[in-house]
Amino acid sequence: MSTGAHATQAVEPDYGIDAPGVRRGMFIAGGGGAVLAVMAAVAQGFGLIGAGKASNIATGLGILGLLVASYGLFMGGYMTYASRVGKLRTRDRLLGQVAKLRPWRGGESVLDIGCGRGLMLIGAAKRLVAGPTGVAVGIDLWRAEDQRANTAAAAMDNARIEGVADRVRIDTGDARALPYADGSFDVVLSHWVVHNLEPAEDRLRALDEMLRVLRPGGVIALADIACIAEYREHLQSRGVTHLRFLGGGFEARVMGVLSGGSYRPQALLALRS
Repeated sequence: MSTGAHATQAVEPDYGIDAPGVRRGMFIAGGGGAVLAVMAAVAQGFGLIGAGKASNIATGLGILGLLVASYGLFMGGYMTYASRVGKLRTRDRLLGQVAKLRPWRGGESVLDIGCGRGLMLIGAAKRLVAGPTGVAVGIDLWRAEDQRANTAAAAMDNARIEGVADRVRIDTGDARALPYADGSFDVVLSHWVVHNLEPAEDRLRALDEMLRVLRPGGVIALADIACIAEYREHLQSRGVTHLRFLGGGFEARVMGVLSGGSYRPQALLALRS
């Protein structure tokens, strides 16, 4: 007998998969390695390859397949974890570090550069709900290769789900030429974005833009998977003296080794005097 009531599934925010093409490539490589290892094992197990040099080659291919499968599947799995769980933890840790340099009061103007589907943007907006005037602005070029289904609409959908849509504004623009006046923001955020800019001069131009739009006493919180030393050196060259480096710990060191240095999540916070 029907009660007339229908259970509804809670809607959760979706902050997307980062670098979806790289993640897909890792899983494809892992699957290919597994197939190679199985084929080599089957060929030897059923006597399809004789003894001697052919057998040694099959053994070598089997070992290579296992190595490729292990690496590809592990890295693909880790990238999935980082996109679904790890970056939410990074967000909370980073915004907490901002509060140590400049306590959240609820009336801040916050800019999230390369906001994507709103991870940092919405995290900051949640810290503004206690104040009457706080606003979090997200800006992006909406490149799907950087994040799956990367759109302004997706970011606003997440803001509505999280109950902070009234504190969020979304713009389209380039980190190297921000469409905002000097000293417009109290906090500037960026998460795993600036390393995508090439050449290095473009990354440094983005840092200069962050400083330009930041008010005196404001904070930059910049998390990335590469180039952190470059960012720190450049900010110091611009006279920023209050810098805090977050090394990422053991996990970041391991991932740096496994990725050949191309994936080492770290962060840098800077207080403009």
